[in-house]
Amino acid sequence: MKLGCSTLLFGGYDLDTALEGISAAGYQGIELCAIPNMGLHVEPDKPDSYYAEIKQKIADRGLEIESLGGSGNILTEEGRRRFEALLRAAEKLGAPYVTTGPGGRSDDEESFRAVVQTINEITKTCRATGVKMSIKPHVRQAVYNSATALRLRQEVDPEWVGINFDPTHVFRVGEPPHEACRKLKDHIFTLRFRDTESTELAIGSVEGQIPGKGVMPLDEIVAAMKEVPVEFVTVEMVGAKDFPLEEVQRVIQETMEYMKKVF
Repeated sequence: MKLGCSTLLFGGYDLDTALEGISAAGYQGIELCAIPNMGLHVEPDKPDSYYAEIKQKIADRGLEIESLGGSGNILTEEGRRRFEALLRAAEKLGAPYVTTGPGGRSDDEESFRAVVQTINEITKTCRATGVKMSIKPHVRQAVYNSATALRLRQEVDPEWVGINFDPTHVFRVGEPPHEACRKLKDHIFTLRFRDTESTELAIGSVEGQIPGKGVMPLDEIVAAMKEVPVEFVTVEMVGAKDFPLEEVQRVIQETMEYMKKVF
């Protein structure tokens, strides 16, 4: 597997700084984030020249775009339209996937139906752009474990809508993440990797997200991930936006050293 790093970790810095740091740490790919107030390194609805410049910057550092990180509330009209605009941006950048959470509420049938309906509407833009949608099962949201993820796949177009699997989320809702990974392996488009400090729904500190510093059964998770037919496994952490640059770099470097050993 190739190793990727989300620019979300550099949410407090510009794209050039993020690319320099990720490349220096030895990663091969990026999740290029488009998340306001968290990690805004690419924006929708810009001229073609804007995307060409970003694409060149990434290539110049020997990196590939694994996906665009487009998390937001797709259940609102504004959120849906923005996500569709990101699909069009991804097409211009040559990115194969745009990731997001499903939105909605856990164990609420009406909410789940709204998520399915919205995703099916967005899928029209996926087909038009050739860019796929990768949905992360997420704590508290309508799709949050392997069962709800499998149900989602049955109710959407599986060619265009797949799973962005982050084991910390299913772990925090009480499901063994390596078992969930194996149940979902044929449905996964993108893989995320990190640790977590506890089974609390909140993810905890950045330090606890560094692999090996939390409580996740990482050996079992890595073994299951190696069975998933995807090209990249990508580190994605939250909470580092206000970190000094040297601290962000330490976190991604420590994570890379762990990932190199296990992947």
